[in-house]
Amino acid sequence: MKTLLPPFVHAYPAPAILVGCGTVEKPNLITCSWFGTVCSEPPMVGLAVRESRCSYELIREYREFSVNIPHDSDLRAVQFCGAVSGRTNRKFTELGLTPVACPPLRSAPMIDEFSLALACRVKHELHLGSHDLFIAEIVAVHGHEQPDHPLHRPQLDPEHQMVYLDGRYWNLQAIPE
Repeated sequence: MKTLLPPFVHAYPAPAILVGCGTVEKPNLITCSWFGTVCSEPPMVGLAVRESRCSYELIREYREFSVNIPHDSDLRAVQFCGAVSGRTNRKFTELGLTPVACPPLRSAPMIDEFSLALACRVKHELHLGSHDLFIAEIVAVHGHEQPDHPLHRPQLDPEHQMVYLDGRYWNLQAIPE
């Protein structure tokens, strides 16, 4: 028999991503797992960030960000960017990562060493409580194209992507059919 429990949100996996914000000259990164698809036409995502975060200020100021999809081999960067502040740390430099332009965005950098990045422009903001939700249009995707894919989709490598669940990171494996 099930027991009635108080409400909470950490009962399902959420994608672990690195968000690039600020500028190429003064870049910042933040690890986020409160991220997801909210619309397919136009392609839009939702990103929830606490107002107290340095990245929150940069996303509000520049109205754009990049979503960098890490592989499980990038776990150190994901953990580091989720544990230290951009106010006191130069995350790109400390991790040996390269901030590069993310066209057509005017300012927000993407991570050169990562194989997949989404260029996002903020369209709406919604104050929810502990976090604000940025709803952003994906205006470009930077990645390696799958040569056989009829829609020219990027190579996703889902078995190496990460999700966050109950304080731990997990990678994704296909379920045999």
